[in-house]
Amino acid sequence: MSEEKRKSTRIESDQFISFKVYDGQNRVCNEGMALAKDISKTGVLLENRLGFDVGASVDLAIALTEEILNVKGIVRNSQLLSENTYQIGIEFLEITEDEIAKLASDFPNIL
Repeated sequence: MSEEKRKSTRIESDQFISFKVYDGQNRVCNEGMALAKDISKTGVLLENRLGFDVGASVDLAIALTEEILNVKGIVRNSQLLSENTYQIGIEFLEITEDEIAKLASDFPNIL
């Protein structure tokens, strides 16, 4: 069993999040939609058919009830679960208290 590394409470989710993954030259190398398995105020766990490179920059668009929240992140881990399923841990970067409050409007238990 792996050691828990998150310091924030994870909230189960089943919503799709739009993503763009960037390579080392800051070019989009992968984009699409992935299923969020859980979310916290510091990051999100995505499930996708393709893995992401650890350390890659990611732009996320999270659809909330009232708006779309655009957040930058970095891939912290990418694990193959089955033949066509990866779990990707993304840490949010540059997220403001206001953006965390917006997340909490849809996921009140993250605070």
